[in-house]
Parts: sequence; structure tokens; C-alpha cells
Amino acid sequence: MATRSLYLYKPLGGKQPSWRDLLYNPIRCTAILLIVALSLTSIGFLTIQRPWGSELSPNTFSSVPEQSELEFDVEQPEEHEVEVEAEIDEPAPEPDIIDGTVYHSFFAPSADETLADQTVRPIRAHRSLSDECLDKWVSTGRWQDPCRHSMVHESQIDLVYVWVNGSDPLHQKARQGLLMATKYKTKEARFREHDELRYSLRAARNATATWPNSTWHLVTADVAAPTTSDSDRRLGLVPQWLDIECAFYGCPDPETQPPIRLQHDTQLFRLTGRPGATLDAGDATDWLSKILPSFNSHAVESQLPHLDPAIVSDTIVAFNDDQFMLLPLPPSAFHTTLYGPVFRMDPNLLVGGDSSGKADGGGEWRSLGWSAHLLNQRFGTRKRPYMHHNARALSVPLMHEVSLAFGEYFAATPLSQFRGSHKVANEYEVNTIFISTHYVIERHREALLWSWIVAKWGGHAGTLDRDQKKKMWEELGGNGDTLRLEQAERRTFEDVEVNLLMAGLQPPRAVDSQKQGDTTYSWVSMDGYSASFHSLAKRVEMRRDCIGESPEQAWDMFRRVLTSDTGCGDNIIAALIHNDQAGLDVFLPAPSPESPRLSSSDPIILPLELPADAPPLPRNLRAFAVRLLMRYAYVLGDSPTIFMGMKSVRQTERMLTSTDQNKEAALLCINDDLEYNAKQAEAVLKKWFQQRWPQKLSCEL
Repeated sequence: MATRSLYLYKPLGGKQPSWRDLLYNPIRCTAILLIVALSLTSIGFLTIQRPWGSELSPNTFSSVPEQSELEFDVEQPEEHEVEVEAEIDEPAPEPDIIDGTVYHSFFAPSADETLADQTVRPIRAHRSLSDECLDKWVSTGRWQDPCRHSMVHESQIDLVYVWVNGSDPLHQKARQGLLMATKYKTKEARFREHDELRYSLRAARNATATWPNSTWHLVTADVAAPTTSDSDRRLGLVPQWLDIECAFYGCPDPETQPPIRLQHDTQLFRLTGRPGATLDAGDATDWLSKILPSFNSHAVESQLPHLDPAIVSDTIVAFNDDQFMLLPLPPSAFHTTLYGPVFRMDPNLLVGGDSSGKADGGGEWRSLGWSAHLLNQRFGTRKRPYMHHNARALSVPLMHEVSLAFGEYFAATPLSQFRGSHKVANEYEVNTIFISTHYVIERHREALLWSWIVAKWGGHAGTLDRDQKKKMWEELGGNGDTLRLEQAERRTFEDVEVNLLMAGLQPPRAVDSQKQGDTTYSWVSMDGYSASFHSLAKRVEMRRDCIGESPEQAWDMFRRVLTSDTGCGDNIIAALIHNDQAGLDVFLPAPSPESPRLSSSDPIILPLELPADAPPLPRNLRAFAVRLLMRYAYVLGDSPTIFMGMKSVRQTERMLTSTDQNKEAALLCINDDLEYNAKQAEAVLKKWFQQRWPQKLSCEL
């Protein structure tokens, strides 16, 4: 058992690569050759022909907390730092068999443990990069000295599945009892399962075989333990085909399959409140009494920000059990340290804010409209694209941050024990995926505007006088009272693969799109902000009124263009992007040799809520701005994707055949929209699953 316990936590740290690993890693070898070539020729920028000869083009187919809550030590990091956590002496899972069904027995957290951690978390991979490296990277958009000789690691990405088996006898009994008590009706398809999880995991094993140190987490429903005197004991649902001891301890051969960690809904529920609010155990007890038991996937997803950072990587790919990876995908298809998480969204399906609560609560649209409304209140009103209903890349530290920023609304979400069941005004459900994704995008836009207006032009004086306003207008390219610019010529996408190779990372594009899923970065935050969520503005037109001429506090101007005059803010960013072909240097305050390094006395983020008065500035404005922009870096990406809504047996057969014929599809979602003949459709589906992924997982019984 001792050796097994040691293995359990090894995926969180992993071994450092040996010289043999480096020598025989083709990506790193390519990067080393590029470095040598660059050194020999002394060329500032390297133009290469991509090894597979295709062009980068799109596929066809997101009160201020107490200062102490925002602090962490910024130290000079060790090179090649990875996510390493202390080993935790966690008890082995305890199977409990009731009427022939296996459950995972556990004790619910205490009221004190149910209070959320209010500390804003750093992103661990960023702490391994020096201020000098990050400054060069963010300002120029090129991975070169002093970063070039400090290879970063392929991102450590965990898979997180949210799963429920609605046919489980105890779950079914508890669900029916609550439905009768509340006189609420819900779709049975929400809880129906067709053994998808087993095959989604088999598909993941094939698709992520090259991912370093990954762990799989199953977040499953749980029920109160029957016939027990201990009211805190609960039973977590377990896939009946899974050997939970094997899953917990990991495979004897770690290359066969990552370890599978079982976690349960009740273990994740944490009470949050408005930023700065003080909550106690009594508040948690009262909250838990209103939300448990929960049969609402929105409620469960709202608690993913509270995944334990000691056992879960900073980056996750969140799955429903009906989502599948059809082809191998490199980590860069979902995340890189350089460019951040890869978001897949539909720019043609826009979600507007809706605070009325009148939209359908049984599906997604009430939660989407409510989440868009909350984003509008914080960052300004606009419509935002829908997230593709498939595998989603998420940053756990940033999800945790958004759960603190909108804490009272995240706490209200589980009040709906079934989707859409709680209809009190201003207590609607948050759509965690949507709000977490767009929060990152909006915070990056906020960081750009703060850096240019407050840090660069306002500085420590904080006031923008007439002369400064004139210079700001000239820097934007204004002439007289108007500014007109054609589309900027940026070389970002020409640099993406070179930068990744120089950092020792495998690019997301496929050499053979039938053997590896092909992913295109259609937008990267290194190009600022896109109001269309797709491409640079073709033309920038603005009036001087946007900047104004009268003296103004920098913080007031920043708040204005961030929230109430979003068009002005968008135009400022678009105009500044014309200043250079790569990087974000024009947004940054000038470097100062006298500026001290960031330390624990400096915040790591801007306030969660936007105050009327400017908060204290960090001592090193440029270093703070650089790390702020890096924290919220992101990519909008595209991969060949299939969404399949099962409506009938024949339609299911046709779409599965079509999926087999589409050799380049990388991601698949099979949504259960069946109203009739569910058993017949399930038989068709299971036959297809078995033919597509016949090889068992090592922990399958």
C-alpha cells in the first residue's frame, strides 16, 4: 500500500525530464535547432516553413476584498518549475454495497469546511517565469531571450467529468421524493445515462496518451446513507464497471491510463458571498439545508471552482459524460503557458443579458441570460458568444476568482435543486462555463485599458491633464477631432508556431488531420481585444470625445471606457494595436530601473468589484501590468466538432454512420433528446461505442 500511496500523487508533480527525454523529444529537438540557428545568424526574428507545409488558417467548419486576500509572495522562481504539491495522506475509498450496488462511502464536510476559501490564487505555471522573461514575451509577442533558454513544460491538464446515473435506486428514490415534495417536473433525459462515461474515458485514454502527468476526476452525485445513525455519512455514486480501488491507486503501469479520482457533489459545495463579506459556520449550515439534496447540473458546475488545488491541476478540460475526443489532441489544443486556455465558441450565436428570469429554466437559456446580465453589470453591456457544448478548457484559479467576484450569485445557484426550480428574482442560476470563460476575456480587456490609462498615463500622480490627453490622442493616431485607421497588420499568427516550438511545445495544428485532431488558434489575446470575438477590426473610427480634453482622474476615465462607453474602450484597444506588428508594449508603462520587484505587499489582481475610488497602486506598475495581462491570456480556437442530438432511433443510426465517415472530426457530443424508444436507441449507441472503443480501461471490472 505504501508504494501505491506514493504513486497516487505522482501525477501532480511528475518527474523532471532526463537528458535522454530531451534528446529524443522531437519538439524540443526542433526548438533547440531553432535556437542554434538563431544564435548563429543573429537574426532578431526567424521565418520558417512549417514542417507540414500548410498555412495557418481557420477551419471551415468572460466591495473590494481586503488587501490581505489579494497577496502572495512573488519570488524569483526556479527554472522548469512545475505543479508540485505535497503528498497528502488521504484515506483509501471505502466501498459500501447496498442491495448489490457499490457506492463510495464518505462523510460530508463540516459547516466550517463548507465556507469557501476567499484567497485569490496565483497561476502556478506563471510563477516559474521571471519578470524579465514575461516582460519580453508580453511586450514583443516573441519567445526569445531571456525566455528562449528556459523551456516551459507541456501544460499539465486534468480531465474533470460531472456524472450522474439517474437509474441508481437510491438516487432515483431521493429524486422522486423531492419532486413530489416540491411538485416540480423535470426531464428524465437529464438523468438518463447510456454507459457513455465508460467510452468517453476510453476515448480520452487514446486521445491524451501524450499528456504529461494528467489525472482524471469523476465528480459524481451522492445520496444520504440509509439505515445509519450517522447523518453526515453519504454514499457517492460509482460507475458499476469501475474498480474504485484500482482507480484510486492508479494503474501498475502509469502509461496505461491516468489515475481516476472519485469526488462527489457534497464534497465540493462551498458557500461564497459578495466580495468582502464575512460568513460563518451558521451561514453555511443554513445554506446547506436549502440546497441539499441537489439534482441540478448547473448547481454542481457552479462548485467546480472549489476543486481542491492540492489534487487538481490549474488547467482542466471539463466534460459531460456524453462528450468524446475522437482523435489524439496535443495539450496545446486546450492550453499552453504562453497563450493560455483555448476557448471554443460560436461567434454567430450571441447571448444577451436577461435579468427577467422569463427564459426557459429547464435548459440553458435562463442561466445564460442571467450570466450575461451579471457580466454586463461588471464589464459593460454587449452580446457575447455561446460556448460550444463540448470539451471545455478552464483555468481552476480563474474559475475560483470568478466565483469570488460573483460570490452571492454562485451561492444562489444551488438554491435550484432541479434546473430552473428556484424562481426568486436575482437568485437565478449562473452558467459557470459561460461566465467563467467570458470573465477571462473581459478581465484581459480590463487589464489592457488599466495598463494604458492608469499605469502608463496616470502613473502615480493619478491625474490626466490637458497635455497628457493630447499626447494620448496622438499616440492613438488621432488627427484633429477624428481618427480613422484601416485594419492593423499584425504578424501574431505567423509567430504562434515558431513561439511554441521555441518554447519546446507541440503546436496544435495537425500534420495529418485524420491521425491527430487539428486545432486552429483563430484569435489570441496577444492581439488585444476583438469586439467581434473573431478578428481584428477592419477599420477603426473614433472621435476625440472618447479621450476628451478636460483634466480627468485616470481611474475615472478607465471606469468610463471599461463599462459605460464600451465602444470607446474597444476603439482605444484597436487603435493601439496598429502601433506594432506584435506584442502589447504600447499598452505598458515605461520600464524604470528604480522600480522594486513585486512582493507580497502588492496585489496580484485588480479589485473583484470596481470601486468608485482608485485602489492603491502596486510599486512596480509595469511588472504588475505584465503579470496581469499574462494571468488573463486566452485563445479562441476551432477544432472539427460534431454535435449530435439524439431524437429517434433511425436518426441516431444515420448520425453515427456520418460520424464514422468524418475522419477529421476531433470532438463529439451526443446529446440525449429522446422522447420515445430510448431503450432501442441505447442499444444502437452501445453497439457503436463498443465498435469504436473496444479496448477496456485497466480499471474496468
